[in-house]
Amino acid sequence: MPTETVPVNAAGSPPAPPRVMASMASMAGVPTPRRSLFTAAADIAVLHRGRLLAAACLVVMVLLPWDADIYHQLATGGFYAKSDRSTQAEQLLDDEFPDAPPNVAVMVTAESGINGPTPVHLGRELTRQLTAESGVTSVLSYWPDGASAGNALLRSNDGRSALIVFRLTGSEDHIQDRLEELHARYSHLGPGVDVRFGGAPAVMRDVTESSRSDLEVGELAAAPLVFAVLLYAFGTIAAAMLPILVGVVSVVSSLALLRVAATVTDISVFSVNLTTALGFGLAVDYSLFILRRFREEQQRGMFPGAALRRTLETAGRTVAFSGVTVALSLTAALAFPLYYLRSFAFAGIIVVLTSEAAALLVLPAALMVLGPQLDRGDVRAALSRRLRRQVVTGAPRHASASRAPRLSAPGRRWTALARQVMRRPVLFGAAAIVVMLVCAAPARNLHLALADDTVLPAAAESHTVNDAMRSNFAICLPCQIPVVMPGVDARDPSNAAKVTDYAQRLSGLTGVLRVDTVTGSFMRGRQVITAPASPTGYVGIHGGAWLSIWQNDTSPVSANAKDLVRAIQATKAPFAILMGGLAPHFLDTSHTIVRSLPTAFAVVMATTFVLLFLFTGSVLLPLKAMLLNTLNLAATIGLLTFIFQGGHLRSVVGDFQVSGTLEMTSPVLMFFIAFGLSMDYEIFLLARVREEYLRTGDNTESVAVGLGVTGPLITSVALALVVVMVALSTSHISMIKLIGVGLTIAITLDVTVVRAILVPAFMSLAGSYNWWAPRPLRRLHDRFGLREDEDEDAVGDTAAGGAQPRPMAGSRPQVGGPERGGVRAGRSRLGIGGAAYGLPAGAAVNLGTPARQTARRSQPRALGAAPSPAPPAPSVQPVPSVQPVPPAPSVLPEPADSLLGTTVPFPVRGQAQRSGRRPAKHVTIGDPTAGGHPDHGTRPTTRIRYRRARGDAGPGRTPSPARTPTWHYFVRSGWRTSPLGRPVVTGTRGFVIDRLGSGRPVVIDGEVHR
Repeated sequence: MPTETVPVNAAGSPPAPPRVMASMASMAGVPTPRRSLFTAAADIAVLHRGRLLAAACLVVMVLLPWDADIYHQLATGGFYAKSDRSTQAEQLLDDEFPDAPPNVAVMVTAESGINGPTPVHLGRELTRQLTAESGVTSVLSYWPDGASAGNALLRSNDGRSALIVFRLTGSEDHIQDRLEELHARYSHLGPGVDVRFGGAPAVMRDVTESSRSDLEVGELAAAPLVFAVLLYAFGTIAAAMLPILVGVVSVVSSLALLRVAATVTDISVFSVNLTTALGFGLAVDYSLFILRRFREEQQRGMFPGAALRRTLETAGRTVAFSGVTVALSLTAALAFPLYYLRSFAFAGIIVVLTSEAAALLVLPAALMVLGPQLDRGDVRAALSRRLRRQVVTGAPRHASASRAPRLSAPGRRWTALARQVMRRPVLFGAAAIVVMLVCAAPARNLHLALADDTVLPAAAESHTVNDAMRSNFAICLPCQIPVVMPGVDARDPSNAAKVTDYAQRLSGLTGVLRVDTVTGSFMRGRQVITAPASPTGYVGIHGGAWLSIWQNDTSPVSANAKDLVRAIQATKAPFAILMGGLAPHFLDTSHTIVRSLPTAFAVVMATTFVLLFLFTGSVLLPLKAMLLNTLNLAATIGLLTFIFQGGHLRSVVGDFQVSGTLEMTSPVLMFFIAFGLSMDYEIFLLARVREEYLRTGDNTESVAVGLGVTGPLITSVALALVVVMVALSTSHISMIKLIGVGLTIAITLDVTVVRAILVPAFMSLAGSYNWWAPRPLRRLHDRFGLREDEDEDAVGDTAAGGAQPRPMAGSRPQVGGPERGGVRAGRSRLGIGGAAYGLPAGAAVNLGTPARQTARRSQPRALGAAPSPAPPAPSVQPVPSVQPVPPAPSVLPEPADSLLGTTVPFPVRGQAQRSGRRPAKHVTIGDPTAGGHPDHGTRPTTRIRYRRARGDAGPGRTPSPARTPTWHYFVRSGWRTSPLGRPVVTGTRGFVIDRLGSGRPVVIDGEVHR
C-alpha cells in the first residue's frame, strides 16, 4: 500500500491547515461538501465566542440611548392612503383655504354654568391667544370679538360647556408637535374651570401617549411571567437567560434600524409595540429550538463544538428558513398604500432578521461560553423526583447513540395524543373542524370602522370632548363633510350660479341638515342665508371653492353617513369635486384595503407554497398548511367579532369601549402576523416529521414522533408568546388590545386544535401522498430544494412519483444480505465499503511527539502484515454506535481492516505512552483535507495518512476521487490546562476513542456522537 510522508516546514513541523471543522464524509474518503453559512457561524461561535458576546454587549450599550428617543422620530397616523381622493381634499383645504373646517376643539366646562364670570373671562382670553398662535386658522368661538355670548351652536345643551374650534395646518407630524405645545400651554383639569382638547389630532395624541405608557406597564407586568415560562421551558436559570439575551440584542437592534428606516420612509409609532412583542417572542422561539437540538446532539455523544455545528446545520437552518417565511408573510403588508400597515411590514421584517442573526451568532457564542454551566441547577430536576430517578450515577454524559430522539414525558403525551387521533382521523378531524367553524360563525356579522376616539378609554380627554360634541351639542361638529371644488373661481357670476344650484340640490338630500358655501347657506333645497356682496369665506387663495355639508346623524361614520356620501357622489356636480371628512375617509380606505387584499394574499400564499415545497418536496403539505392556517384565522376573526363588536367577555379581556365595529386595519394586520407565526410552527413540525420519515419510512410513526419532539417545544414557545401578547392586550387602546387578544386566540387555537388534532388527522388520511409531487416538480426539488441538513440524503421517487425514504446520516442500518428492510447495504453515508462507520483499510501511522521530538514525525510507520487475515467486517453492522476494541499491545504489531468496527488489535499506544504522559481519555480525529486542526507538537499526536486503493471500495462502488486524507488523533489528556486543547476538542468532528489505556478502549463516532 503506498504511503505519503507528511510535509515538514523549516521549523521541522507540518504546515497548519485552516482551522475549520471536518465532516465524517471527508474522513471516510468522500469529497467534502461545501461549507455553509451555518457551518461558518458555528466555527465563529467556537473560535470567537468571547468577541461575539463582547460585540453584542457593545451594540446594546451604544444603541440603547439612541433608541430612547424613538417615539419622537416616528410618524403618527398613517391610516389614510395619500392617493385617496379624501386625503387629497384634506390637503387642498390645508394649502388653499384659510377658513377650512376646524380639526381641533377646545371644550371649556364649568359646573356652575358656562356664562359665569370666570368662564366668560377665560373663554375670551383663550380665543384671543389661540387666534394669535402660528399655524392656527379658522378660529370659531362661543365668545367672538369679546362678546359675552356667541354662536349657540357652540354651546352645549346642558349649558355647562362651550367650544373654541380651530384648524391646525401642516403634515400629521407637524400638527402633533404643535398640538403638544398648545396642550401643554392651555390644558387644565380642575379645580375650577376645565379646559380639554378634542378632535382627530387630539385623539391621535392620546393614542400615542397611551400606547407608550401601556407598553411600559405591560412589559413590567409580563417580565416575571415570561421568565417563569422560560425557566419551565429551559430548565435552568442560565438557559432561561439565553432568550432574554437574544431578545435584548434583537429588540435594541431592531428599534435602531427602525429609526434609520424612518429617515427614508414613513414609519408609524405603533410599530414599536409589534417590534418589542415580536422580538422577544421570536427570541424565545428560536432559542428554545436551537437549545433543544444542541442538548439532543450532546446526549448522542457530541462534544460541545461538534454539537453546536450539527445544531446550526439542522435546527439553525430550520430557524433561518422559518424566519424567512415569517418575514415574507409580513412583507405582504407592503401591498397596502397605508403607511400604518406598511410600517408593521418594515418592523416585522427587521425584527425577524435581527432575531435570526442574534439566534445564530450570539446564542451559539453564549452556549460555548457557558459550557457545562448551562445545565447546572436544573429546576425541573430538583422539583421532579421521577426525573431524579432517571439520572444514572456514574453514567457517561453522552450515552445515547441512537439517532432516534428521546422523548420527554410531555413529548410522550403528545405522541400518545397523535397516535390516538391517527387511529380515528375522520372523527377527530371532523370534530375539530366543527369547533373552528362555530368559532368563525360570528364573522358573518362583522362591521368595520376607522380608528377614532372610540378606541380610547371612556375617561380619555379627547374621547370625552368628541363624545360630548356628538351627543351634547346642537350639531355634530366631527360629522361635517367638506366638498372641495379645486380651481373654480366662485367670484365669477356664472360659476357662482352653478355653485348655488349644486348647493341647493345637495341640501335636499336625505340626511343633510344644512349646506354652507361662498354663495350662502341652504336647507331643504332652498337658500336661507344670502352671501355678502364681497365674499371672503369658502374661497381659495389661488382659486377654488368649497362647501360645508352638515349631517343630521350624530355619528360621522354611521351607516346613514356612508349612504349620504354615496348620495353626494351620485349627485351630478358642475365641476370636479373632492370630499373630505371621516365618512369619505372610511369609504376610500375600505376601497383601498379591499383593492390591495388580493395582491397581499397572493404574495402570502405564493411565497408560502414555494418555500414549503422547497423545504418538503411535497405539493400537498403546503396546501394543507395554507388551508388549516386560513381556517384558524377565520375562527380567530369570528371570536374577535363576538368579543369586541358584541361587547362580550369584557371581564376576561379587560374593559374597552364597545362601538359595534372593529377597527378595519387591525384584522388585516393580525392576519399576516398570525399567519407567519403559524407557518413558523408548521416548519418546525414538518422538519422533524420529515427527518423521522426519511429515517424510518413510516408516515404514521413519523408524525407521532415529530409531534412528540416538537409538541412540548411549540407549547413552551406558544406559552411565552401568549404571555407577551396578553401583556399587549392589557393596553387601554382597543385596537392594540384587539391585536393582542387576537394573536393570543390564534396561537392558542393553532397549538391546541390545529397542531394537536387537525395536522395528525390530515397527514394520517393522506398517508404517503403527504410527500407526493409530480415528477417535474420532484426533479426541481431535488436540484433546488431546501433541507434541514445540508448533508441530508436525497429522496428517491416511488412509482407514483412520491418521496421514498432513505437512511439519513446516523440512521440505524439493518442486518442481513445486500438489501434488507428496504435499506441498501453499504449505502449509508458513514459506511463506505467495509464496516459501517469504519475508516478504509490500508493505513500508515505516524506517531507524533512533543516539540522536542519533531524530527521523528516525518518517518511514517506502516502497520505490519497480520499473521492471519481477520474476518471481513459485514457491509452493514447491527449497532454502529459503540464498538469495543481489544486491549492494545505495547508495540505496533498487526493491521486493522478498519480503524472502527475492527476485531484485531488497534494501535492506540506508542509514543504517547512512552512520552511519560498520562494516557489520554479521549482522542479526536480531524481531517486536514477538510480543515482539521494540527497539533503543533504541544501534545502527543498520532497521525494516520491513507490513500484509497481501488480494492478498498465496496462491492459495486467506484473509488472516491478525493485526494489523500490525513487523520489526526488529538490526545485529550490535560486539555483543561492546555490552551489548544479545548478548541481542538470542541471544534473538531471525528472519532473519539474512550477509555484509552483501560484495557478495553471504545471507539465512538464523533459526528453522530456514538
